[in-house]
Amino acid sequence: MYKLFYLLFSITSFAPLQKSFAQKDSTLTQKITNDFCIEFSKKDFSKLKGFEMEIGLLVVPIIEKYNKDIKKEWDLDPENEEDYEKISEKIGREATVDCPKFLEFIRNNMDQINEVSDDDDTKSVSGTFQRLEGQLFTALVIKTKAGKEEKLWWFQFFEGSDQLAKNPASLAKKNLTIKFTEMEVYDAKLKEYRKIKVMKNLAID
Repeated sequence: MYKLFYLLFSITSFAPLQKSFAQKDSTLTQKITNDFCIEFSKKDFSKLKGFEMEIGLLVVPIIEKYNKDIKKEWDLDPENEEDYEKISEKIGREATVDCPKFLEFIRNNMDQINEVSDDDDTKSVSGTFQRLEGQLFTALVIKTKAGKEEKLWWFQFFEGSDQLAKNPASLAKKNLTIKFTEMEVYDAKLKEYRKIKVMKNLAID
């Protein structure tokens, strides 16, 4: 459940934010943002360990308090997981505008916050090196113990990419563990979106 509250930190360019909801539901938005800001200001976040859960615990009673109003004015149901994510995200966006201490916290700890988000989204797969393929963009192909080939895309620098770039042949048949995140891209041939695996870390077992 607390994974939902990482959405509070999905704002990577918060400086130019505008009051996107202010005109439509200013009273409810202001009440919720004010309550969140008051509760956030009471907490000591000088130690970052566990901050995502602490902030999650701040949000829960506020959403419960305004449950009926949220359903009526925002047309979102807190009982629905997808809507709960939207509500949490909305509170986070508004808090970066109207809660100075929250905005200061975000600015001062953006690197650590991104690490938490990255860790939460990162998955891993292991297998033996097979080949590199691709033209405009490069993909690494490995074979898992189950015999399935997995293709992972190489879009940016990541830890372990040096050896892959300098001498990929040296990795032949070696077992690799690769951390990756999933990215949704549009496939023009299929005329639909599909998910691809993007490499974030590579280690030789």
